[in-house]
Amino acid sequence: MEDYAYADYDYEEGVDYVDYYEEDVYELPKSWENLEDGEVGETSSYSLAELYEYCVVPTVSDSAHHLFNLLVWSFIFTLTTRIVRVPSWFTHVSSAICGSIVVWGLFGSRVGYVAVLASVALTTLVFSHCALKTLRGPITCCACIAFLVICEVWWADPVVWHSIRGPQMVVLMKLVSVGFDLDSSSIRALPGPLEMLGYILNPGTIIFGPWLSFNAYMKVLQPMSWGWWLIPAVLMRLISSVVFLLLSTCYTSWILPEDLNRWGAAYRDALSFRSSHYFVSYMSEMSALLAGLDVERVAKPVYVEMPRSLVEVVIYWNMPMHYWLKTYIFKTARSRFGIFLAIIFTYAMSAIFHGLNFQLAAVLLSLGFYTYVEHSLRIKLASAFDACVLARPCPETCSHQQKGWSYFTLMVNFVLGAVAVFHLAYLGIMFGSSSQEQESGYSMTHTLSKWSGLNFASHWVVLICYIVYALI
Repeated sequence: MEDYAYADYDYEEGVDYVDYYEEDVYELPKSWENLEDGEVGETSSYSLAELYEYCVVPTVSDSAHHLFNLLVWSFIFTLTTRIVRVPSWFTHVSSAICGSIVVWGLFGSRVGYVAVLASVALTTLVFSHCALKTLRGPITCCACIAFLVICEVWWADPVVWHSIRGPQMVVLMKLVSVGFDLDSSSIRALPGPLEMLGYILNPGTIIFGPWLSFNAYMKVLQPMSWGWWLIPAVLMRLISSVVFLLLSTCYTSWILPEDLNRWGAAYRDALSFRSSHYFVSYMSEMSALLAGLDVERVAKPVYVEMPRSLVEVVIYWNMPMHYWLKTYIFKTARSRFGIFLAIIFTYAMSAIFHGLNFQLAAVLLSLGFYTYVEHSLRIKLASAFDACVLARPCPETCSHQQKGWSYFTLMVNFVLGAVAVFHLAYLGIMFGSSSQEQESGYSMTHTLSKWSGLNFASHWVVLICYIVYALI
């Protein structure tokens, strides 16, 4: 029973593992800075025509201006390497050049931080491979963490560092995964310089992700099966990304006005943040498709907005990153520390990857404890009432007497799902501000004041759940 219950933290291959809050939050277009008083929340007083003129049009035009090169150069890479058969070295060089153009166009000289991180990780990876032939993944990961800490504490400007975190995390995840895959023999030999450059800088993944393994990247050397399916697939993701971008920057604050109570405002700000993330997720899928990469869904908004449990939120928030954390961090830690400490360690590592600020660390570590308590409580409830109320849906062949459509099971899953939405509003309020402080991350005082305004209600609810779990 225990092995089955804890399967939520050890999913089958192909299902991914992710941390909840990541850095890929789309910044509001510069044109918004010219709005009166500069506050997005004031759109609640606009008419639909004014909202279209002063928000929709500048948001779409500004986004198109910034992201046009990403999509075009991703497609150029596909056209130059997949229509006709070309040498493998040409494919990797084309990938590196197209990706370099994209990342330089968006970030300029700030990419120097990414270049130094890649150099540190590559040097460590090559040294550990040649000298030790083992522990390449952990050693490379430690070197990347050391670099991140040095930049956070002593070297980098906080605003610049905050703005470049997306590409940095993509590069870090790629290089660390190569080390772990070499340790597990998933990759038989250390990739060559051109292969590594093509993998790291691929235009379809260098900005927003998604992370994909080195072996998955190497499929670009295979002939591509062209078909009409590509057009609707790209259009669907384009439409979805625009819808969520507009929901985040324009319509959330218009539909949910300023005069809400504090919990309504918390939900509105959290929804705006989540919509921004969905925009990034669909944009990353589109850029990867245009680059000819074989990628699955990055996020599933329905499972996040109407969750069965926080565990499912964690899974479907960013599935490639979820898989990465599960495979390379959680499984490694679980064999040494056990389930609970491995979960906390995974979220702690994710917090370090995202940046050393109290805001992210508090949210991620809280989420780690939340998911563990919810998961454990559901195990107890499933055992005590013989019901399908585990954090994830039971298989059809489960032995529970009360199946998924029984009144008791529906009631418990609905209540705990509502509690999960409550937690999301509480945690997401950290990412709903338009203040300048958000550009470099909130301080401890500001973070605690946000939660203090909600009386730390979410943490108290989790404490009560833990007490119930301990008493059952």
